[in-house]
Amino acid sequence: MKFKNDKYPLKLIYLLPLAFALTIILANVFFPVAEMPQYSKTILADDSTLLTSYLTDDEQWRIPASLNEVSNDFIKSIIEKEDKWFYWHLGVNPVSLVKSLFRNIRSGKIESGASTITMQLVRMLEPRERTYINKLIEMFRAIQIELHFSKKEILEKYINLLPYGGNVQGIKSAAYIFFNRPPSKLSLAQSVTLAVIPNNPNELRIDRNVEAVKKFRDVWIRRFIESEIFEKQHLLDALDEELLSRRYEIPKIAPHFCQFVKETSETAEVNTSLNMKNQNIAEKLIKQYVEKVFYKNVTNASALIIDNKNHTISSYVGSADFYNISASGQVDGIRSVRSPGSTLKPFLYALGFDLGMITPKSRLTDIPTDFGGYSPENFDEKFNGNVTVKFSLLNSLNVPAVFFLRHLGLSKFINLLSSNGFASIDRNKNRLGLSVILGGCGVTLYELTSIYSSLANEGKYFSLSYNSENTETDAKIIFSESAAYLTAKILSGNERPDLPLQVFEQSKLPRFAWKTGTSYGKRDAWAVGFNSNYTIGVWLGNFDGSGSPHLSGAEMAVPLLFDLFNSIDYASERWSPSYPEKLGEREVCKLSGKIPSPLCNETEIDNYIIGVSSNEVCSSHKEIFTNEDESIQYCTECLPHSGYKKIVVNQLSPELELWFGSNAETSGRIIHNPECNAKFNFGGPKITSPSHDFKYMIERSNKTELLLQAANEKDVYYHYWFVNGIFLGRAQVNEKLFYLPESENLEITCVDDKGRTAKSKIIIQFY
Repeated sequence: MKFKNDKYPLKLIYLLPLAFALTIILANVFFPVAEMPQYSKTILADDSTLLTSYLTDDEQWRIPASLNEVSNDFIKSIIEKEDKWFYWHLGVNPVSLVKSLFRNIRSGKIESGASTITMQLVRMLEPRERTYINKLIEMFRAIQIELHFSKKEILEKYINLLPYGGNVQGIKSAAYIFFNRPPSKLSLAQSVTLAVIPNNPNELRIDRNVEAVKKFRDVWIRRFIESEIFEKQHLLDALDEELLSRRYEIPKIAPHFCQFVKETSETAEVNTSLNMKNQNIAEKLIKQYVEKVFYKNVTNASALIIDNKNHTISSYVGSADFYNISASGQVDGIRSVRSPGSTLKPFLYALGFDLGMITPKSRLTDIPTDFGGYSPENFDEKFNGNVTVKFSLLNSLNVPAVFFLRHLGLSKFINLLSSNGFASIDRNKNRLGLSVILGGCGVTLYELTSIYSSLANEGKYFSLSYNSENTETDAKIIFSESAAYLTAKILSGNERPDLPLQVFEQSKLPRFAWKTGTSYGKRDAWAVGFNSNYTIGVWLGNFDGSGSPHLSGAEMAVPLLFDLFNSIDYASERWSPSYPEKLGEREVCKLSGKIPSPLCNETEIDNYIIGVSSNEVCSSHKEIFTNEDESIQYCTECLPHSGYKKIVVNQLSPELELWFGSNAETSGRIIHNPECNAKFNFGGPKITSPSHDFKYMIERSNKTELLLQAANEKDVYYHYWFVNGIFLGRAQVNEKLFYLPESENLEITCVDDKGRTAKSKIIIQFY
């Protein structure tokens, strides 16, 4: 047969590759390469230690492994045994196919399929009945895969799907389940064993038929001796290596952390930031510590360690013993919502610094106070009067914190927390009150430790990460560098009541700042510490919610916090945060913490934020005219022509004056001239009890009396009390007066000896 154009056969030859390429392209579109099946969720530590893995949805152990995680002995063994020419063919080995075809024809049955590693991968991805037609499909698919993936990728997929009997697939699963080690640590004998089992995985089960496995292994070791694949002596040693019938459990390290990662990560394999050294230290210390304090009815503890350099989780211990059923050890204390006690106070004051409302030496009021029916007390049930912000925070005073929260604005503080990770506070923010600053809300150790790390990072809040491959997170500035510095500096002090005596006995004091917290009813003990390297949060308590008289932050949580810091960061230099550029020093009045006036006679040095902190001048001192023995004060209306002198007196708030007077901490009041008839239109009494616009529940049969009390300035001596316009009686300013209510609506009126008036309207509900 002749062609009209002699060049036509040549053109046909040129078109064949194009047709083949077009066929492959169309096949990729209409018959794409099968996806790899689901891998087991696998979680690794920062040094690639397997923390744990979970069964797939089809109940298989299919733990992913990269080639660099697998011993070279195994790779050499599997290639030598299954496909010597793997790196040289395009998915199909034609020489092997021809040999196999003749062998099968000669025997009259299929004895050999001449399957390459790539063809075996196709069969594992798309199982089919073994027929010649399916063999052709398998060959085509193998070529398709070879054009899609590199040899390394193909080999990696292959070793991850190798069957090992039962529900075990892949070299990494088999290495851990049958030899309790990572595939990189397999011996030569173990490598050969795992290379030969996939030939007949149901019969060659190490945990069921170890003798058959060893016999088949030894056959291949002898073949390798003949082919000189490995050093002969190594293979001879492998023949002597014992093979035991075992099936190990997949590791379960840091179970609470792994559960957290499993729930929040979508990738099959997660390379986490968990530091095995720190994790082991934390687990050991916590377990030992809880065993030591168990007799105090404290059964559990949790700790979270954050690496401040890269904002990742370094250690995560959810409970003292995960397997302790009686102590509910499987509850994750790091993510459990608990009352935070006083641990939120630093952020209230840091916000106050940034708003220019306070500085460390600003003065706050610490006296018994009724905040509309809410009357907080300090932990030691004592009051300190006129205190600095620094003293209040170091001593974790409750009343000044509530005073300042009311002054700053509850919503501002709630918004700070709700917008920075506090989920429970965000959900309940419309129902929270002033008690939030003393623990009247719910937080988790995770949330609390995360926000404390901002104080170690110049006020920048980073979303906490556990992924070692993705440590770059956007910083959110929640405090200025100056506010973070001032707060951290205060919390670095060692002269404080929450420093236990046993800590002083340690040879090395801590190199970090810290704050404690104790929830109402002593159900939760907290301590959170931080320096430039780490932020560590500690919680102790009982997961059943029961309290203990020993569950305070100082007694119970601080010693564990110190142990953790001194174990993981013992060699660090003493932490001293960098002094911010916008922070300055100035002289302030010691009585008020404000810019001194000419009348201030005692000052001290205070820090302030330049351009932010208030420049209000002190008004806590005033000049007055008195008689010679300073017992009577004169105003300009009644100033005598002679026999008087001018003095400077401290002028605190009426509430403080009342408290100091009641506690005999002042030298007494200077009475205004009783013969003076002048009228005063400024100042006057402040009714502290009963609270204005408050409803009082009173049991009628008990005849409960109301306390009537008002605060006033130093030069006031008497208060005159009226109820619904009826005169009740006269009392000294510091004197308490009681009244038995008879009607539901009361108007309480207080008139001082200068004629100034205050009113309080209340409702009595009898029951």
